[in-house]
Amino acid sequence: MLKYLILFVSASILSLTLTPIVRYFSRKLGSIDLPGERKIHDRPIPRLGGVSLFISFYLILLIASQVPLFNYLFDFFKKVNLGWFFVASAIVLGLGAVDDFRRVPPSIKFLFQIIAGLIVAYTFSKIDVIALPFGKFKLGIWSIPVTVFWVVAITNAINLLDGLDGLAAGTAFIVCLAMFSISLLNQNIGIALIALILAGGILGFLKYNFHPASIFLGDSGAYFLGFILSILSIQSDLKGTATVAILIPIIALGVPIIDTALSMLRRLLKSLHIMELDPEKNVIKFFYLDGWSIFKADRGHIHHRLIQIGFTQKKAVLLLYGISFVLGGMAILFTYFKNINYALLLTAIAIATYIGIKKLGYREIQILSNGTLLPLFDTPMVSRGILRVFIDMAIISLSYYLAFLLRFEGDFGRVMKNYYLSTLPLILMTKISSFYFLGLYKGVWRYTNINDLIRMVKAVVLGSCGFRNSYLDDPGHRN
Repeated sequence: MLKYLILFVSASILSLTLTPIVRYFSRKLGSIDLPGERKIHDRPIPRLGGVSLFISFYLILLIASQVPLFNYLFDFFKKVNLGWFFVASAIVLGLGAVDDFRRVPPSIKFLFQIIAGLIVAYTFSKIDVIALPFGKFKLGIWSIPVTVFWVVAITNAINLLDGLDGLAAGTAFIVCLAMFSISLLNQNIGIALIALILAGGILGFLKYNFHPASIFLGDSGAYFLGFILSILSIQSDLKGTATVAILIPIIALGVPIIDTALSMLRRLLKSLHIMELDPEKNVIKFFYLDGWSIFKADRGHIHHRLIQIGFTQKKAVLLLYGISFVLGGMAILFTYFKNINYALLLTAIAIATYIGIKKLGYREIQILSNGTLLPLFDTPMVSRGILRVFIDMAIISLSYYLAFLLRFEGDFGRVMKNYYLSTLPLILMTKISSFYFLGLYKGVWRYTNINDLIRMVKAVVLGSCGFRNSYLDDPGHRN
């Protein structure tokens, strides 16, 4: 345990010492983040914090790899070329540093990130097999594209999360601790030591980056942290470099991944137009995008929404720290308990995520309430009632499918073909008819009362009984 403590404390002290020096030179060089419309801070802040993290990480790593006490780390670099490891991370750090001085076009950013990802895939680490709870999948020729995609995605996810003082750095610190624990459980000591060195460097930096921050990570620091975390997440799940239990790193990196996915979805839906009539050209356009770009910055990230609904900056950051801590703990549980019920835990995470996103009140993703689909159902050919029917049909089909899944414990290939598909049209017709004749498609559900609830129960029971009788009356389906 002493060797872990030595590395952690050494990296923390070095980062604690270097950060004020980097802050001074950042001011002198003019790498300053000025207040603006999309910014939370109200004064100029230096933003080359990634340089202190980079130096402290590699200096401790280089020294430790030469000390016999850390022979596990030395063994790791026999398999992994430290030179290429350094070059790849230097590329993303340099890219971010240039962006901190002068904005770089998104296409150029992606080009250099892909180059760094290719270096990772070709020289020291690639995802050959993805392990899921229900089996393993060999990627074959797709291993390199998947590895590059993972590296680029996580690198940018941490950068997108860097919107409040200490948020990205603190979240990365928690993820490092989770990966340290996961690596220890899998006897992957080299990766555990690397994760701990990075965690120590981040902790020293957080002294100056937590609210009120005197220095920012900048794109240089966010890209560097995201890049190293993407590599650690590939390596830390299972002993060896070829297999990734993909759910574990996804859960451990849950906050930046959810924020990135949500941002892309919001921007897509914000630009999506279902139907529009051009009176001048007398043309109706269906399902088109207007001005959509996933690179278009906005103030709609999760941390921004927390500020908008009344959280202080510090409370918003602490809340997201707490969520990262819980997700990191769950990733560790997934590793420790081999026979854990993945489906139950994943369902709990999905429900909690849905509730949390709903509480944030994003207008873009509230498709039904904000009227995104309503123009389509306001046409003379279509009424809004049809929308309810389609939704009910989807829910009934899904419920029927889940019933089969539970009844046959997932093994229902033949039954699915011969029974489920043949009976689905009949059950849809019976259910929807009972809903219609009992008046479920009348009135406004926002003002539902006890009488409406009784009608719903009657409709469900009637639909179920009607389907059973109709099905048994068919001679071809009798026992």
